[in-house]
Amino acid sequence: MGADWLTALKEIGGPFVPAALDFMHSLRCEPPGSGAAGVRWLADQIERHLDRDDDWVDDDRFIEGAGALLGLLLIEHLGGRTAERDGVHRIQIGRFGWFDPFEVIQNALDAEEPRRCLSEYLSAAEREATGRGTISRVVRLFADVLRDERPDLAIESQFELGVELSNGASVDLARLERVARDQDDAATAAAARRIISMLPGASELKATSWSEAGSRILPRLISESFLRSLPGDQSLYAEALCADVYLTLQLRYEARARYVPRVEVDSWPVEQGDARRRAIANLAERSRKLRLEPVEEGILRVRQGDGLDAARLLLPDLAARLSKIDASTTWLAAAPHRDVLLLGRDFAIEQLARLAEDASRRAPHPISAALFAISSQGLHPM
Repeated sequence: MGADWLTALKEIGGPFVPAALDFMHSLRCEPPGSGAAGVRWLADQIERHLDRDDDWVDDDRFIEGAGALLGLLLIEHLGGRTAERDGVHRIQIGRFGWFDPFEVIQNALDAEEPRRCLSEYLSAAEREATGRGTISRVVRLFADVLRDERPDLAIESQFELGVELSNGASVDLARLERVARDQDDAATAAAARRIISMLPGASELKATSWSEAGSRILPRLISESFLRSLPGDQSLYAEALCADVYLTLQLRYEARARYVPRVEVDSWPVEQGDARRRAIANLAERSRKLRLEPVEEGILRVRQGDGLDAARLLLPDLAARLSKIDASTTWLAAAPHRDVLLLGRDFAIEQLARLAEDASRRAPHPISAALFAISSQGLHPM
């Protein structure tokens, strides 16, 4: 069987597949089959790595390759897919289960009994896949309560304990997970009800005062298709940036966020333009330093990891910051989904368009593959 099962997972395995193939090639040995045979082969490699000189292959490279292979073994056995957010790679198994295969390899290398450690984590992965794991149990209970308490809402997407709801609200279930550690399902469901009770209602919304909203409001970019998918009674404040990209406003709290309806913006004692400017100013305050990572020649990616990277397309001083990097070029940008802002020099326009299209296609809530030119006068849709 060899590595055929790996190449068959190319679509759902994403970057894990080439990482696993490179890993096996570096070991100069016959690639393993899937299932139990693949796990035994991986356990052998962990033990051999512990016996080797560190100069032969460093731990980080081993963890990256072995973790990718472990993730694919689990996907092949339990079903699922790979996922990435803000540079963090995980596998989703089952309806709500998530698993970090790289942490498993790291801990197995540090364990006194690596095989037993690996076996315990494999059991944990099976619990995640069946809704009984650390993450899947919490999200499953939250989803059950949400269905009963708010049948107008549903979980639209998930990354570990962060869920996005069908009305655009974001909820961090980390606190609920802490409750679930020591409590039974009934107590966890009660805590979930308290979280859900704080979500804005389908038809009724108690407006947040401007004195509170002013420090919490932030911009978010959404697609025209997402805007149209919302129920008719949830008319958001939305301002078109180009044909299929809209600027909306969000109020962010410690463990949740919600979009702001137009009627709520209208209730504030400020002009709509002032609310928009305050939101962008709040984002600029959070963006004093930008983490820029190279993607390809001539292309950078903003990676702050707070779910606001796409919105940083709106930073008033973005053109000035990029000019300090290279003032001889016209800078282009794309915001394919909320966690990605791609910035490219003009000679890399084709590569930028390709990356934007790919990121938009893979995202659970894509924004757009549209390109913008950035200048001191602002954004110019291309």
